[in-house]
Amino acid sequence: MSKNPSVLQHSYLQLAQHLRRDIALRRYAPGERLPSVRALAAAQGVSVATVVRCYRHLEVLGAVQARNKSGIYVAQPGSGRTASAQLDTAAELGSRHPHVGPQPAPPPVEFDRLVSLDHRMTLLYALTTQQPLQWGLHLANAAPAWYPTDALARIAQRLLRSQPEMLGTYPTGSGLPALRTELVEWMATYGLDLQPDELLVTNGSTEALNVALRAVARPGDAVVVESPVYFGLLQMLGNLGLRAIELPCTPGEGMSLEALEYALEHQSGVRAVVAMPNFQNPLGHVMPDRNKRRLLRLVEQYDLALIEDDVFGDLSHTPHRPQPVKAWDRHGRVIYCGSSSKSIAPAFRLGWTSGGRWHARMESLKLSTSLAAPWLEQAVMAEFLHSGGLQPHLRRLRERLAQTAPRAAEAVRKHFPVGTRVHSPAGGWWLWLELPEPVDSLALLRLAVFQGIAFTPGALFSTSAKYTSYLRLNIARPWTRELEQAVRQLGQLAGSLLSG
Repeated sequence: MSKNPSVLQHSYLQLAQHLRRDIALRRYAPGERLPSVRALAAAQGVSVATVVRCYRHLEVLGAVQARNKSGIYVAQPGSGRTASAQLDTAAELGSRHPHVGPQPAPPPVEFDRLVSLDHRMTLLYALTTQQPLQWGLHLANAAPAWYPTDALARIAQRLLRSQPEMLGTYPTGSGLPALRTELVEWMATYGLDLQPDELLVTNGSTEALNVALRAVARPGDAVVVESPVYFGLLQMLGNLGLRAIELPCTPGEGMSLEALEYALEHQSGVRAVVAMPNFQNPLGHVMPDRNKRRLLRLVEQYDLALIEDDVFGDLSHTPHRPQPVKAWDRHGRVIYCGSSSKSIAPAFRLGWTSGGRWHARMESLKLSTSLAAPWLEQAVMAEFLHSGGLQPHLRRLRERLAQTAPRAAEAVRKHFPVGTRVHSPAGGWWLWLELPEPVDSLALLRLAVFQGIAFTPGALFSTSAKYTSYLRLNIARPWTRELEQAVRQLGQLAGSLLSG
């Protein structure tokens, strides 16, 4: 009979906690080799797989180091608090708050400028996938119940019954004509004057951004981005061999246009600006219309492309949907990117883009990259839009966000350490929190995952160290007593790091 997965999971965590205690008590000295996988499995009466998982977990925490063809060794201590002091703090926290319980504490965390963003992303993935998470507040989607899943499922079932041959048809072209027609009609409601043949349907907004960047820039070129900025964009730029020039965002104003103008006057090789004027990720702010028009004038003046990421544009916390910069574009300078992944159906992975003067080039790049977007999802989305279901769905979604965001912000102010700053969004589903120094949000994450809580640490939102005391928290879910308890737990953990 197979073992219960939860028992196995508890077993490897329990073993890891014992080893951390042994290391803290110097039963294993820094640099000393630990027992082999098979030896430890035999000594503890557990499976080899449990020991392997335990060692991998300890490696993620920075407690041990794996040396190729040599074994597992105790990591050398870093600067800051000692491992034993950290364990004492975790045990003390558990005694003060029984619902928290003693936890294996993280090692000191220092931001290393030589560590790549990909490495930090790998660390985040490891931390958030090796633990059972009740509150995945790092994820980029709302609660599933907040999407029109039932309506989309009914449409899909009806289409499959009436047109089963759709699954045997190879999708080609720039997108299903019916979907492009419906999208053009919807976008006209917020100021975009486009024709269906000016739209390219993509595999999510990620592909739209990718083909846009490849169309306007070459390896070695520079691209201006906001700061803080969505880490996926930084990864993409790095993979394409492009240099990111990070410019600060002013609260309530968006990208600093004074900083942009200075950069364009003094930096060579700039080919594009990538911006999220509507509900920027992670700040949630909206760029005022006057700034949007000035941004457009600057890219026209310096002969650049503006790649506008508008994936959160529909997620206002008010009934008003702000206009994109593309609404003022008369010379094809703006490459507009949208998506259904945030507002309608994350699993569909459908995006779209209008490339202006670069559109033909983007169509060619998309064709050579992925050929086409999935046909069934496009057909379902087209019928959903045609049915008139989008507007009432977005109205409900905006109302839910408007109800949850202030309650979440108030809970943070109540339960987090004094000095924590909350950047309340005007739209989207994030809270951007600035913790009082010297709290490091990556160290906090390493504690929080043991409570089943995850968030996105600020270190991912820049190539520099300037956001190590920040974090992004997803609040797009029903506000319940349990969710407030999770925020309280997170605040207590942040306080423990501050007081330690």
